[in-house]
Amino acid sequence: MSKNVETLFKQIMPTVPEVLREALVVLGGVLIASYVLSNFPALKQYVTTNSVTLPE
Repeated sequence: MSKNVETLFKQIMPTVPEVLREALVVLGGVLIASYVLSNFPALKQYVTTNSVTLPE
């Protein structure tokens, strides 16, 4: 039974390089988005007016 669980765990869980790659992709996307929004005030205003805000 434990071999089945170990095999299933290896199939489901991503490896460390896969997790790091995804983290870098997300971080890169955030950095690109912040750069674009900081250089285009009209786009920043558009995003701000069309965003959904939740009350605290």
